[in-house]
Amino acid sequence: MNKKKEKKYIKLVKQIISCLKKLGVRRFNSKFSKKTFNNWTHIVLLALRQRIDKSYREFCDIIDVCTEILNLLGISKVPHFTTLQKAAKRMRANFLERIMSGFILFTMTINVRTGIDSTGLQPTRASAYYTTVLKKNKKGRRKIKKHIKLTTFVDLGKQLIISQKIRRSPANDNRDFKPVVKKGKKILDKAKKKIKSLDADKGYDSEENHRIVVEDFGAEDRIRLKNKEKPVWRTRGRYRKKQKRRINRLRRSHRSKNETTISVIKRVNGSTIRSIKVGMQNKEVLFKEIVYNANRMVNHFIEFLRGFLLSPGNGSIASSINYTSKAYYE
Repeated sequence: MNKKKEKKYIKLVKQIISCLKKLGVRRFNSKFSKKTFNNWTHIVLLALRQRIDKSYREFCDIIDVCTEILNLLGISKVPHFTTLQKAAKRMRANFLERIMSGFILFTMTINVRTGIDSTGLQPTRASAYYTTVLKKNKKGRRKIKKHIKLTTFVDLGKQLIISQKIRRSPANDNRDFKPVVKKGKKILDKAKKKIKSLDADKGYDSEENHRIVVEDFGAEDRIRLKNKEKPVWRTRGRYRKKQKRRINRLRRSHRSKNETTISVIKRVNGSTIRSIKVGMQNKEVLFKEIVYNANRMVNHFIEFLRGFLLSPGNGSIASSINYTSKAYYE
């Protein structure tokens, strides 16, 4: 591992630890717990495993030689790969979802421009050719696992995931809109933030969804409409008619940032899931989202600080800051 990537992982570990500390996550489940490894160590290592995209055995072999990460976590040796497997099995999905959504609590934005979109993840590492050949055989089709569908509600300004929902097999996007968005609204209310607008593609176009955005959230409705060529008098629904009248007056679309978020998760953390059981697959997806949010916070914080320090009148301060020091991240 070269020096540049080592620094990047150190920043990532510090950001996850900082989030766990601010959220008040306990280090140990009980006062009688073995003090060899704690919850913070397990969460950080399981998130790093998704960032590196390796199996449990290979990941433990890699971390074993990363002494700087071990020193940062306060451990002298890397846990056995079965220790991480059992730790992931013990953790509840709601607990991991709380950590994933916790990163939005530490941003300074009050009026949040949001968006919703979905994507598919592969529950198998079989090649595309093997899957295509297997589909031709009727008996072999049963062996092909249904893909994992992930729906994310995103802060488009910071490109952070606020809430999410995971389901199996192809399904209509519309059915996941209400639970995901309402869950995200509760998280933003807790952080004393307000939804400024909501962007979505045509898959989420329905009268009920438009009503929720306008009446329940009091936000700008930017959900795209199906059949744009139809005149207003043939369009059904009060809010859909309003949206059609103002669709040409909308300013630039921010929906592409939704696609960017999904693209980064797949390209950087991998689009395949290694676990076999449904519960462990869901947790693996959540760890991908945790490490993605942590990485976004690291990049955003550094860009913000550099922009401030390099502004006119602060040039002398910028040269005195050490971006790799421990005090910089505390």
